[in-house]
This record gives sequence, structure tokens and C-alpha cells, in this order.
Amino acid sequence: MKIIQLTQYLSSEEADTIITFLDDIRAMLVAHYGEEIRQSHRIRLKLDGQKEEDNDF
Repeated sequence: MKIIQLTQYLSSEEADTIITFLDDIRAMLVAHYGEEIRQSHRIRLKLDGQKEEDNDF
């Protein structure tokens, strides 16, 4: 496993660059895996809802 050490103090320009990079990665992941991600979320929400119903008794 690769460990990355990040700095805690960034300039506003550096922070903006990182946010833009993360937005680009998010868009790429959603484009390629969006439906699979949504299905996974639906399953998790359904399971969480069932757990809450079980705890109500």
C-alpha cells in the first residue's frame, strides 16, 4: 500500500487545483461507474431501512 502524506496548509490556488482535480475524477467515475454506484447505494439504503425496521420492535 502506498502512503501519501498531505500538507495541512495550502494556498487558495493550491486548494482550488485540488478541488478541480477531485471534481474531474468524480465526473470520470460517475461516467464510467455511475449506474453501478447508484445500484450499490440503493441496496445499502434498502438494507439500512430494513435494519431500522428490525430495531423498531
